[in-house]
Amino acid sequence: MKIGVRELLFFVVMLGVLGSVYFFVFSKANARREALEADTLAKQRQLDALEAATSGINDRNRKLGELESAIKFFDGKLPAQREVDTILQQVSQTSQAAGLSTKTVRPSKSETTAHYSEEPIELILTGSFEGFYKFLLELEKLPRLTRVTEVKLTKIDEKGGAQMTAHMTLSIYFVPDMQDGGATAAAQ
Repeated sequence: MKIGVRELLFFVVMLGVLGSVYFFVFSKANARREALEADTLAKQRQLDALEAATSGINDRNRKLGELESAIKFFDGKLPAQREVDTILQQVSQTSQAAGLSTKTVRPSKSETTAHYSEEPIELILTGSFEGFYKFLLELEKLPRLTRVTEVKLTKIDEKGGAQMTAHMTLSIYFVPDMQDGGATAAAQ
């Protein structure tokens, strides 16, 4: 076969068509594909960031449930305001059972928050240190929330005995009585 001008011109035209197809079709398709890949990569990064941000939601829901059950538990330990006298009587009986004598019981002003009230009570007890320690252990076992906020122990010199005086502040927590339904409405 002879290659003439006609064939050579046909070959050049075909190369031109092939070049123009590459330039007008393939390069634009490649650019579109690269843009789609970049968009997909950006969306994948956003999805990864969203997944990382929301990974703790189930854990938060579980923790929230635990906190709600803890609140219910402590609400059950808060007596009504009218039961504070009963708690003071229990504290007094506990100190007497431990062999301590009560010198002073001085309630301070109650501090009220949205959900509970705290009434600090200043106590002065005398007796043996062992009795005071027993009193503290029994105080811990009371079914209601109490907190010892301050303790000052002073030894009493009585012929080598182990007598002491304890100045302490005991906080009692309770649900304040309400005008329209009492403590049961506050506990619910």
